[in-house]
Amino acid sequence: AAARGRLADVLARPAHASAHTLAAVGHAHIDSAWLWPVRETVRKCARTFTNMTTLAQEYPELVFACSSAQQYAWMRERHPEVFARMKKAAEDGTWVPVGGMWVEADGNLPGGEAMARQLVHGRRFFAEEFGVEQKGVWLPDSFGYTAAYPQLARLAGAEWFLTQKLSWNETNKLPHHTFHWEGIDGTRIFTHLPPVDSYNASLTATELAHAETNFEDKGVSTRSLVPFGYGDGGGGPSRSMLEKARRLRDLEGSPKVAIEAPDAFFAAARAERTELPVWRGELYLENHRGTYTSQARTKRGNRRSEALLREAELWAATAAIRVGAPYPYERLEALWQRVLLHQFHDILPGTSIAWVHQQAEREYGEIRDELETLIADATGRLPRADGALLNAGPYARREVAVVSDAELPGAQRLSDGRGAVLAEVGALSSGDTVSTPRQAVTAAADDGGFVLDNGVLGVVVDRRGLLTSVHDHAAGREAIAPGSVGNLLQLHPDDPNLWSAWNLDSYYRDTVRDLDEAESVTLVDDGPLLASVRVERAFGASRIVQHIELTAESRQVTVRTDIDWQERDTVLKTAWPLDVHAERESAEIQFGHVQRPTHENTSWDAARFELWAHRWVHVGERHWGAALLNDSTYGHDVRRDTRADGGTTTTVRLSLLRSPHSPDPQADRGRHRFSYALVAGAGIEEAIAGGYALNLPLRPAPVEAAALVSLDTDDIVVESVKLADDRSGDVVVRLYEACGGAVGAARLTAGFALGAAYDCDLLERPGERPAVSEEGVVTLKFRPFQIRTLRLRPTMPPSQGETR
Repeated sequence: AAARGRLADVLARPAHASAHTLAAVGHAHIDSAWLWPVRETVRKCARTFTNMTTLAQEYPELVFACSSAQQYAWMRERHPEVFARMKKAAEDGTWVPVGGMWVEADGNLPGGEAMARQLVHGRRFFAEEFGVEQKGVWLPDSFGYTAAYPQLARLAGAEWFLTQKLSWNETNKLPHHTFHWEGIDGTRIFTHLPPVDSYNASLTATELAHAETNFEDKGVSTRSLVPFGYGDGGGGPSRSMLEKARRLRDLEGSPKVAIEAPDAFFAAARAERTELPVWRGELYLENHRGTYTSQARTKRGNRRSEALLREAELWAATAAIRVGAPYPYERLEALWQRVLLHQFHDILPGTSIAWVHQQAEREYGEIRDELETLIADATGRLPRADGALLNAGPYARREVAVVSDAELPGAQRLSDGRGAVLAEVGALSSGDTVSTPRQAVTAAADDGGFVLDNGVLGVVVDRRGLLTSVHDHAAGREAIAPGSVGNLLQLHPDDPNLWSAWNLDSYYRDTVRDLDEAESVTLVDDGPLLASVRVERAFGASRIVQHIELTAESRQVTVRTDIDWQERDTVLKTAWPLDVHAERESAEIQFGHVQRPTHENTSWDAARFELWAHRWVHVGERHWGAALLNDSTYGHDVRRDTRADGGTTTTVRLSLLRSPHSPDPQADRGRHRFSYALVAGAGIEEAIAGGYALNLPLRPAPVEAAALVSLDTDDIVVESVKLADDRSGDVVVRLYEACGGAVGAARLTAGFALGAAYDCDLLERPGERPAVSEEGVVTLKFRPFQIRTLRLRPTMPPSQGETR
């Protein structure tokens, strides 16, 4: 008491009128899995949420912001008494749901539709359970953020975006903490990076002084946000933190501390600025670059699950509209939520303990089996058509498909007992096989290697199993740079200074071992539809078998890979030195692509020595280019060199596997199967189509399936087709402009009697009604990379039954 008396005068002195204001938001960053399995996260949530609702009774000024609808759902299902306390605290204003996502997902790797569903499932849960519309996206700890986020967030109803992870940049500091972030389509969202540089602040004097000093927008802004509370494993604010907040509310020499909700902070911060600086494009994290590659089986499981979910929804909707089949609403919702959980920012990036990733692999296996069952059930209800194949992709395709039945008419029997057939299939529909190709693919021995040729490309595989030539006959262009070889596997030591599973340090490039010796190079299939060269290599304790394939009529060389990977602290890349003068790469992201320079002119460029992409990377010059496709990997690098002959070599290298030692000492060891491909003479359109085709192989199914929707332009891509979640029977179609140019009049034709069409947000809430012609055509306008969601109302809605 005596001490308090002596300090009374000091503690009563108010802060300066111009003092910085810190909006203190209670927070407990609970990783849905990391150094513990998912089941332990449920217990962490129960303990933390119980503590926070109790603490709020003692400190009624507390505002506890909690994200991740998945964690709320766990409480509802397993601890209903805790969930009831959370809802009561929300009514009292001490508990604030934030983020509006199913989990705090990785910001780069989820596919476009999956990222949309993160927002849909999260926002819908909070609206239904808490009666609140989420105004923001709360992602403090993801490892970089795609340039698709501003548009997706705004389409889900968000007005603001928060992260602090960019404070982890190793080289460059973002020039602002409060700004507009502009996505690839031009959409902007009000964004704040807390200058306290933490999502687990304790409100210490050191932290508050750092936040004030570090704030880049002093002079034009007077406030920033500080999330405070123990986190990662939960915990949240403590009594000592709340006592500090009370004392620092208005104290001389200190920033003002005001406990308030995130929405209140963002409203006040926005109100004090009439103009904001703009950051355009991705928020690239100059750190944790290894997360694009670590735990490859987890990443493949996610990519395959996303593809199968697309197929399941498409064929279930087709069966519902065509033959009145029941639609599996609840099963699809449950499967989506399982996939969304595993996109959490320490699962999908590959940075959790072995337990988590082993469980993820089991989950992905179960998800695959259930989705295959749903697809078989839906397609089994459609009219029969022997020898047909299904195309879930957005483009019509004429290509060679591999099927289990080698006895189909016109099939080539392959060396593994399967068959190859030439198929012609429309987008989102079924099609038939073609009896003979326009020109067969041939294979001939050549100096210990082989020459494959289909009249479109000539491919030379030498005695080392390396590609010395990929010649585009029509263009008269050689894809492989002079003196170089394609599909050169390279090993680098990969033991970063910190964060083994997370980081790929730049010095890894200083040491490289080329895998340029083969145990055997064998021709296993010689046409007329598919020619394949089998290459076997051994290195260390690892073995790799690759099949280099060329099919009739195709300009794509595909590399099917089967590897027993037993290396430690090593990264495996495949190098493709291309004879292309490329100023930049184009790399697929969600609902579009970004362009990145191939040079290192600035520190910002040099820091991007490892990049990420989804299904394809393209490099090109006027009239000619090449694309590298993949079915499961994300990491890659691109560099450009000038040769002695004055020509330019642009080398694209895909990162195939890593083997970090922590937190999982056995990460990535064992068997992996994946594919990648070079498309020679490709533009952006061919890269997009090739990426979808590699990830959505034609599905043999003896059924007839007419497309539910069709478009008159390839610039617009159909990303998903499903029935509306409200069970109205409406068909929901998500589309986007994929090539980066405005489309003035895209004609979408419904393959059923169309009563009305509605523009919607991501949550399928109808808005404006575009006109529908008598022929069922809707004419749509798109800006570059614009996403549109349509509700198409059939004149005769399908049955509302459901498959259990």
